[in-house]
Formats: sequence, C-alpha cells, structure tokens
Amino acid sequence: MKLPFATYKFDMGSDPTTTEGLQAFFTAPVGKEDKWRGPYIDISYKAMLRDPWNEPYVYRQPGTHNPDGYDLFSKGPDKIAGTADDIGNW
Repeated sequence: MKLPFATYKFDMGSDPTTTEGLQAFFTAPVGKEDKWRGPYIDISYKAMLRDPWNEPYVYRQPGTHNPDGYDLFSKGPDKIAGTADDIGNW
C-alpha cells in the first residue's frame, strides 16, 4: 500500500503547499509536472475529501500545530476552523 504523503514527499521533495492543497495528490501542481509520479491517491477516493459534515478538509503547510510539517483537519460540527471541536492530526 502506498502512503500518499510519504510517497508524494519522496517524489517531489516536499509536502504540497497550502495553495496546492490535497489536489496535488490527484493532479500535478503547475510547474512541477516533471517530478510528479501520481496520482498518489486513487481518483475514486476524491469524494472522500469532505468531512462527515460535508465540508472540505482543511490542509495547511506549514501547519499551525505542526510547523515542521502540515495540518490536516476537519472543522468539526460547528464548521468553524480554530474552535475546540476541530479534529486534526495534532
């Protein structure tokens, strides 16, 4: 099984930027087509990029909680980033 973040970082030399976002796992970021070896996530999983409250997951690189990496989180049931109900990788 491929681990999308690790494989992407190995191929590209870094995690996707905040601007490139999770879309970088499905299509090559502009100007980086020569390094990109994806898709890193099967395209059939693209619909899963929404949380249980039907909001897009938030991706930030560098992360606020993980300044040496990235933050990936759901804004939770209140749908507001930065509140106590956020569910993330920290």
